[in-house]
Amino acid sequence: MTNQLMLALLTVPVLLGAALVWAMRAERRRQSVQQRLQAVAAVGRGDTSEPVLRVSLLRRTLSNAGPGKLFSLPRKLWAGLDPAFAAAGYRVGMPHLVAAASITATLVISFAHNILALNPAIGVVLAGMAAVAAPFALLRFAQSRYRNRFLDIFPDALDLVGRAVKAGLPVNEAMNVAARDIADPVGSEMRRTLEQMQIGVEMIAALEQMADRVRVPDFRFLVVALTLQRKTGGALAETLTNLSAVIRARKALRLKARALSAEAKASAAVLAALPFVVGLLMYILNRDLGNVLLYDPRGRFMIGVAFLSLLTGLGIMSAMVKRALR
Repeated sequence: MTNQLMLALLTVPVLLGAALVWAMRAERRRQSVQQRLQAVAAVGRGDTSEPVLRVSLLRRTLSNAGPGKLFSLPRKLWAGLDPAFAAAGYRVGMPHLVAAASITATLVISFAHNILALNPAIGVVLAGMAAVAAPFALLRFAQSRYRNRFLDIFPDALDLVGRAVKAGLPVNEAMNVAARDIADPVGSEMRRTLEQMQIGVEMIAALEQMADRVRVPDFRFLVVALTLQRKTGGALAETLTNLSAVIRARKALRLKARALSAEAKASAAVLAALPFVVGLLMYILNRDLGNVLLYDPRGRFMIGVAFLSLLTGLGIMSAMVKRALR
């Protein structure tokens, strides 16, 4: 089993290096696409025909670049992961996922061998399952934090856009003002949307792409409101003000539900800490019993099963609390 641990520790730097190379290639592709977009914008402004030739060459280079069909699966995998990274504000990348998978797999192998004394094959299977689950959990956590930060600032952005529209500015100029004055991540997302609008993307389409990136249900209310306003007309400033009030009310309701569930969270924390406190007191009062649990394989197996049961209970309570907060 020591050889397997050494192999796992040696594999981690290799996987991290491969992830860094992959991220660098993705950055180069992003820069190439950015150059194409700038060329398209230059064509839209009525420049000479030279950018048209450059755009066509770049398009042919991108379509023919890279290896053959053997590496089509990583491209599809990256195409699926890029929206997930965008929903997390690109604060989590492929190196983070590889590091989380490697560390979790190493910990699971060590726990299965040293604590539970399981068959090495079973330990490897459990480590593989943990290596698959850990990146998904990290992505979900990063996306949740990004959405919470977005929701904290989004009502202020709506108020600013509504006041600018009421002052007589067009919607595009009002969004430009909000993009300059509102803090990130709302400001950065709005600036990205405005850049898409400058190269010819319609406002509703750009806002829908922004809604797909941030994955905040409250932001889709804005897209629906703007779509209805463009089709049916009406006072946009009043609509934005009402929408801001609704979003603030929804936020207040979530905070109230979080306050009501604080007692359940405190109970879960006490129940989680209680076995460790009681185990320490028993070890202090009776060292022989504690040594049997720590040094005997059967005692370590019982400790491992108890630890897994504790984690399962905490996971169930956390899921129940999160479901109640929706």
